[in-house]
Amino acid sequence: MRALPGPVANELLRLRSAGLAERHLHLEGAIRPATAVALAARWPSSLFPDGAAFRARRRFEDFRGFLTLYRDVCRLLRSPADYARVARDLTGRLRRERIVDAEVYVSPAVVERIGLDWVDVRDALEAVFAAHERRGGGRLAVLLDSVRQWGPEAAHRVLDLHERHPWSRAVGFGLGGDEAAVPASAFREVYRRLPRLGLAPLVHAGEWAGPESVAQALDALRPVRIAHGIRAAEDPALVRRLARLGTFLDVCLASNAATGAVADPSRHPVRRLLAAGVRVTLSTDDPGLFGTTLLGEYRRLARLGAGVGELRAVAAHARAAALVGGPSRHGSAGGSGRAARTRS
Repeated sequence: MRALPGPVANELLRLRSAGLAERHLHLEGAIRPATAVALAARWPSSLFPDGAAFRARRRFEDFRGFLTLYRDVCRLLRSPADYARVARDLTGRLRRERIVDAEVYVSPAVVERIGLDWVDVRDALEAVFAAHERRGGGRLAVLLDSVRQWGPEAAHRVLDLHERHPWSRAVGFGLGGDEAAVPASAFREVYRRLPRLGLAPLVHAGEWAGPESVAQALDALRPVRIAHGIRAAEDPALVRRLARLGTFLDVCLASNAATGAVADPSRHPVRRLLAAGVRVTLSTDDPGLFGTTLLGEYRRLARLGAGVGELRAVAAHARAAALVGGPSRHGSAGGSGRAARTRS
């Protein structure tokens, strides 16, 4: 592999030294292989007998293969202590990589589907996250998450739990999972609850489904950030709309390559989106499952031909995309006030 140009390599070092921000990161997907092996050893038939077996599962044939691995990782989590262990994996990674401002997706829907009590898990996570901040690890906020294919009832349940048991660390709400399973419009009433709860609207879209998935999310849910969103590049009018609205796309290059979301990683549309004025950030998505780092994502962008200016723009977008909690700070999910929901 050819060395990067000197100015680009120096810029990557500078960005890491200054501290990075990450906006698209899932808690369960941050598990270390060693942790997965240790948790799996408690099962009669181990899902991951050793680190090599876990790493072999990272080679997906398609998105379904990834979802199966994610499901199997979630099945390993049998107690609040298990969740705390994965949270320590995550915070350790943030410190090692000098990620000083992170927002992590945590799914009460998954917690309850596993059979655990959400408040117990939340409290276990809060202890780890608070300790990380006390030790100078930087800001760590939470994005509550529901699973799209479980429908609007599950999403309402997540918001019900947050309304009854507020978590001050939570600043946003999003949908993950299979974006083609349920249309965005089915969640319109869910998203109308967000301003009152002080949660910014986010959504996964435009990863596997086409540009229409992104357009429908914009129409029905008015997100301030879209996780992935790369298929928007297929529709020039939609790209112009994203740029005009200032909607952030939280792009994950290694994830897109591993799952086949882009057929040819060397032709990833991220630079075209940037050139069109779309506010792109870079993240790892599920670093434990994709074997990537945040600086590695910036290196991937550089190997696609990005220069110093593009790298700086992406890092600046990531900082600007930080969400600020509080019922009065996120505007209306169905109206204007979009910029007030982020720090930009």
